[in-house]
Formats: sequence, structure tokens, C-alpha cells
Amino acid sequence: HDYAFGPLGPYTMDNFDTHQTICVWIMKVMGTLSMLASYFIIRDIVIRYYRRERIRLTSKVIFELSIGDFFGSFFSALLGTWMVPKESGAYMAAGTTGSCTAQGFLVAIFYGMAITMNAVLATTYYYLVKNEREDGTRTKRSVRLILTVPLLLPLFLSVMPLFNSGYNYTDASVCGVDEFPLGCLAVYELFDGCKRGTAAMPMKYIQLSFILMINIIIDVSVVLMIYHAWSKDRKINKSTTRTTATTTNSEANTNSATDDNSINRASRKHKNNNLTRKFVWQGIWYVTSFQVAWFPWYVWQWIRITDKGDMPARPYESVSLIYILSITHPSQGFLNSLVYFRPSYLKYRHRDEKEFRLASIFRVLNIPVPRVLLVEWWKSLCIKCCCWKESEDGTTSQKGSEVAMRGKDTPQDASNA
Repeated sequence: HDYAFGPLGPYTMDNFDTHQTICVWIMKVMGTLSMLASYFIIRDIVIRYYRRERIRLTSKVIFELSIGDFFGSFFSALLGTWMVPKESGAYMAAGTTGSCTAQGFLVAIFYGMAITMNAVLATTYYYLVKNEREDGTRTKRSVRLILTVPLLLPLFLSVMPLFNSGYNYTDASVCGVDEFPLGCLAVYELFDGCKRGTAAMPMKYIQLSFILMINIIIDVSVVLMIYHAWSKDRKINKSTTRTTATTTNSEANTNSATDDNSINRASRKHKNNNLTRKFVWQGIWYVTSFQVAWFPWYVWQWIRITDKGDMPARPYESVSLIYILSITHPSQGFLNSLVYFRPSYLKYRHRDEKEFRLASIFRVLNIPVPRVLLVEWWKSLCIKCCCWKESEDGTTSQKGSEVAMRGKDTPQDASNA
């Protein structure tokens, strides 16, 4: 048989080519959608910067995260097999070994940048919740350190495979860390030896370990953030019960100044608690979008490392995982945009519930709302139509009365004659 060693083991070309063709186009569509969503996030932050608005620390982190998502989706999902060498036989392959190496390096560095900033974002939300600080109270030096130092690790991990020619076609619609010919490290009886990527296996372990480390940081940050928010909520509930008890006792006493101070403190704590809840939910939503986008990749990467290529994968496993991976992996930019624009969208909906939802989306994206989507335009149109109808009914009734008058006059004229 003519075998292609895919991410889930060898399976025939007749089976693989059909699924790969569909998955390539799914990735292109999802990658374009993710790029568009990341562009709107970047554009929104740039617009607020030129308006001289205060840019929060989380927004700066999301700005870098969106840049990584944008270019990661561009080089991985959109370009896809166009950068894969022609001799690989992949669908729409039109590249060379150099373009494949460039794609593997750029995908690794930009996606590494995106997932690293996801970890920074989760720890930032945890810090804000724990210390009850506003989002943005940082010095310029600390902000620069937060935004630059974490990127050194994905940069180092992206450069490592270049010294061993480790970026090759992975048989999954994109070039990445793998050996060439594909399967030469697992099935020795079919190949004389590896021409490129002889150290691909430890690099795969390092890559997977890095992603898992980022995942652990994100999960621990979210768990601690929820715990601190919960414990803070309990303290506020206890303090509010105490203040209500003191206010009821103060009705019999004349010491009202201390009661006012305690009530003011309770109101400030309640306000900070609402802000903490907003931070908690935003952090949870960002982490959820990260897990949806990257968890199937964990499974796929683990199978790539542990699969020895000595037995064919079951068809339903191959099809299901490849299709899920094609949908979720390029979609992180799109999912992040849903979380990023969610507070602004809810604010516009709360301000005017009668407005069309599509008009609210246009406002959130800083796009001029077409007149067709404005409720006022439809009201004015209805008023014009009603006025035109009333005027039309008035003219017909006036003409009918004139005809009736003429009908009444005619017999009188005849009798007079």
C-alpha cells in the first residue's frame, strides 16, 4: 500500500487525501475569521490610544496576544499547504524546503507569543483580584518587563529546531517540528535514515512540555483567582451584616458619624467587589477560549510523540480529531474577540435594548452604523408611510364627497328644469 504517516499513524492515501482537502479549506476559513477578529481587537486598542484614553495593562497584554494570533493564523491556517514543498504530494503544495522552514519557524514564534501572553493575562487578572488594584496602575518600566521578558522563552524554543533542520512537513496541512522523511524515526525498516530533523523527537517533547507548563500556569491562576474572589465575597457579606446591625442599633443612639463612616466603607467594599467579579469573569472567559483552541492540539501532539507507526489508526479517531483540530486550532483569535468585546456589547445593549443587535456590534467594532440598522430611521420611515397613507385617504375621501355632492346636485337641477 501507498502509506502516508499521518498524526494518528499510517492510513491509505485514498482515505487521507479527501479529509486533508476538506480540512485545508476549513483551516483557511477559520484562520481568516480569526485574523479578522484579531485585527478588530488591535484596531480598537490603537483607536483608544490615539484618542488619548488610558490603555489598561490587560489591554496591552491582549494587544500582543492578538498580534500573535493574527500572524499565527496567517502563516499556519491561511497559507497552510501553500508553503509545503511540492514533492510532499500534499493538497495545494507549492513551496520549497526553505518556505517550509520559514513557515515552521514563524508559526512557532507567533503561536508561542500568543500562548505565552495568555499565561501573562491569566496571572495579571489573578494579581488584580488578589491585591484589589485597578487595571493600569503600573510604572512604565514594569509594563515593559511584563510585555517583553516572557517572550524570550518562545523565541528561544522557536530558534532551537533551526540548528537541526527540524522544521519539516508534518502531514497535517502545515510545516512544524518533525523528521524528514516523515516516520523515519519510528519505522526503521522502511527508511535508510533521516535526512533532516534527527533530533525532532526531543524537540517535540520540549514543545509539548512548554505548552503544558503554560496550561498549568493558566489553570492555577484561574483557580487562585476564583478562590480569592470567593473568600473576599464572604468577608464583604460578613461586614455588610455587621454594618446593618450597627445601623439598627444606631437608631437608639445619637452617634451617627461613626455609622456613616462604616456605611461608606461597606459601600466602597461592595463597589470593589463588583469590580473583582468583572475581572474574575473576564479571566475565566479568556482561559475557556484558550482551552477550547488548544486542548485538541495537546491530544494530537501527544499522539504524534507516542505513536510508533506500527499499526493503523482507527478511522473514526483519525477523522474526528483532524476535523476538530482544523476548527479549534485556528480559532483562538476569534474566541478572544468574543471575550474582549463582550463588556462593550453588554454596555450598548443595556443603554438601548430596542436597538438592533447588529447595530450594537457595529458600534462595538467602531464601524459607522448604516442607516438601515438605526431604529430612528425605521420610525421616521413608518411615520412618512403613515402620513402618506393618511394624506392619500384624505384625498380619496375628499374626491368621494365631491362626487356625492355632484350626484346630489344633478337631480335638483333636473327637477328645476
